[in-house]
Amino acid sequence: MAKFTNKKEQVFDLKLTTYGRQLFSVGSFKPTYYAFFDDNILYDGQYANTGVIEPQNSIHYRIKNETQYLEGLTLFESVEDTLNNYSGPGWEIADSKKRVRKNAFRFDASIGDAYLDGGANIAPSWKIVTLQSNITSSATKDTDNNINIPQINITASYNKKIKMFEFNPDPTSVRSINLKTAPFIDKRIIELETTDPLIYVEEVNTQMLTENFDLEVYQVNKTVKRVGNFIDTITELEKKYFKKIIPQIVDGIMVSPVQLKNPPQTLTTASVEYYFDVLVDHEVNPKIACKGAEVFNKESYYIHLDFDCAAEKGESIYYDIYGSVTEPEICQY
Repeated sequence: MAKFTNKKEQVFDLKLTTYGRQLFSVGSFKPTYYAFFDDNILYDGQYANTGVIEPQNSIHYRIKNETQYLEGLTLFESVEDTLNNYSGPGWEIADSKKRVRKNAFRFDASIGDAYLDGGANIAPSWKIVTLQSNITSSATKDTDNNINIPQINITASYNKKIKMFEFNPDPTSVRSINLKTAPFIDKRIIELETTDPLIYVEEVNTQMLTENFDLEVYQVNKTVKRVGNFIDTITELEKKYFKKIIPQIVDGIMVSPVQLKNPPQTLTTASVEYYFDVLVDHEVNPKIACKGAEVFNKESYYIHLDFDCAAEKGESIYYDIYGSVTEPEICQY
């Protein structure tokens, strides 16, 4: 049962959640972020349907001296659901890391901190453009999980087609070669045409820092459950993790001359790379990004890429390694 805090003795009330204590017990508790909340503060009494208009000085005195505060709450669902979902035979710490727990304040109720660019009256906003693939739909809320996070749905299309074989002396990438079969006896090949989602994301009206975004990947699992004569669809989010890159420097000593990656055979279904690769910033193919930006900028708002697209417009030149490169040297006597 929650208790009222003693404001004369307690300034901060810190508590570990059940999940936090579980991570702490196995040495995996490594907090990275923190957030402040003011859900228990009533800044203006007229919004409580009291009909009372408070002066600013009265509001400050009421909040500081006349308002009681509860101690920290760490459980946001029933004890029965917690025991059924996050415990039992065969339950491991890895399972709790994959399943997202209900947290009433995790996403949309924290007090934000933004570096505004243009004045305090301009709120940060998002500019999201698909340079490849199309946005099929959007929504202001995730209704399946009852989370106030804007949703933008993009469909990735991959088609297998039969084409006539044509020799390409200057392939754009290794992937373009791997997506084609060798020519058959009728000079035809099978090619996989990919429309990978290429997304331009910018946070407008704020400063562009070194790392503006955190990327998380979840798999949506839907199960159908029958309760009496009713059928209920349960939606759960299963978190996927990026496979950690093998460190190149350990204890200040370089252990490998180049950055090593984990071999594909070590990937499991819990890894993002098991399903697809996520390329960001300069990992993206500049030719594809610049082509999409050029088409978009002609039709709509301007977007800015960190590529020198002017240098990407040059034509590819096929060099004959067996041909003459220089003019014959003039013999002098």
